[in-house]
Amino acid sequence: MKTKFISVFLLLAGICSGCSDWLDVKPSDRISEKTAFSTIAGFEEALNGIYVELNNDNLYGRALTCEFVEILAQRYAIPEENKSLYSLANYEYDGAYSKSKIESIWQKVYSLIANTNLLIKNCEVNRAVLSDDYYHLCRGEALALRGMLHFDLFRLFGPIYGASSETLPYYEEFVLDVNPSLPSDKFMGKVIDDLLNAEKELEIDPIITHGVQGDSRNVFFQYRNLRLNYYAVQALLARVYMYIGDTEKAKEYALKIIEISEKLFPWVDPMKMGTDGTIPDRMFSTEVLFALQNLNRNSIFTSLFDAQNLKLQSSLLIPRFDVVRQIFQKAGGSGADYRYKYFLSSATFDFDGESYALYDRYQGQDSLYQQMIPMLRTSEMYMIATEVTEDPEEATDYLNTLRVNRGLREISSTQVEQSLEAEWLRELYGEGQLFFYYKRKMKTEIQSAYDPYGTKTINLLRYVLPIPDGETKYN
Repeated sequence: MKTKFISVFLLLAGICSGCSDWLDVKPSDRISEKTAFSTIAGFEEALNGIYVELNNDNLYGRALTCEFVEILAQRYAIPEENKSLYSLANYEYDGAYSKSKIESIWQKVYSLIANTNLLIKNCEVNRAVLSDDYYHLCRGEALALRGMLHFDLFRLFGPIYGASSETLPYYEEFVLDVNPSLPSDKFMGKVIDDLLNAEKELEIDPIITHGVQGDSRNVFFQYRNLRLNYYAVQALLARVYMYIGDTEKAKEYALKIIEISEKLFPWVDPMKMGTDGTIPDRMFSTEVLFALQNLNRNSIFTSLFDAQNLKLQSSLLIPRFDVVRQIFQKAGGSGADYRYKYFLSSATFDFDGESYALYDRYQGQDSLYQQMIPMLRTSEMYMIATEVTEDPEEATDYLNTLRVNRGLREISSTQVEQSLEAEWLRELYGEGQLFFYYKRKMKTEIQSAYDPYGTKTINLLRYVLPIPDGETKYN
């Protein structure tokens, strides 16, 4: 990592009376580290600032959820006239647009990792400033954020897991020197260590005793599903273990979430999804273990998915109608699937003789569920449990639980393998996980964005993004 990419921002958030208040922030000028961490408020502001910056367009506010990685996963039918995105959709990473985007992702992730390390360091240096609950919460969340950011770097820039070659550097301290690159197992071992340490620190998480809303006596301890809370860390561990092929640990952690999900993260109630004339909860927010709150989420919709004001040849991201209809019909009827109804508009968009479906999930308004960007949800735990469970009937039960709560009929154990892959296509639409699923499974043929019955060929080497120009000699 070149030192020019370490940018310490220490975002200062106003700690006010409401959830959205502490997220409605703007970067401050640089301030001294000693001053920044001299008070509890300084720790709150620094940690909140990291969460705010996760909403950056080059991170989960766009690129790593509904845009860049979903283009790679063939979610959208990109026309040839849109040369930049069309090249990206064909895994051509050497064009100006692709190179710029990849560099921006790389730079922003390492910048935030540097900030998590500053926070972790100062939890120790300024331990006297913090009460025990603040210390464990701040340190736990910062460790979890550091692990999550490194993990996503690995999923983007690292090899398919199992390769013994050196990958990327792992930064556990705020330093200006360059760390050596690590083999895959060593790198991922550090991700797991960070997450396990975070899990231990967060054993005091208010979500355990007070539920998702947290401790009402202190706004910093509230709205726990908008933070990397204790259960979200466990879900992230399930995702990480699944990625490296440790199926026993993946199941262990997935079941931890499944066991508490009905009480804390219940399935979406279809009777409350806009049937009273309100805007539907397209993110199925009750099921979300961890989400970012983006006060400007509607700008994601207007800049990427608004067919009334965007041109398909330039910036509009839109799936082919026949493709999404086939994807959801595989579930046993597109009309029955809640996701088909609420992820996509009932209207279509016609262009050049083709009909396209309008993707509506990122429309945003004032209510909390219309500001969420989902990062982890319970349904993924059911898909993980299905995949790693050896008993056919038990695996079928996990998948049927998901299907029934999406308005679909139950299936038999002989249909599980095929149906599970179809669920990965449907369930996390616009949440940035499908490309990584394909990479983990080493798929060389994936669902085409242009043909409902066709596939797109991808060379396994194309799952590995090139490290930005000028960085390789430092890593």
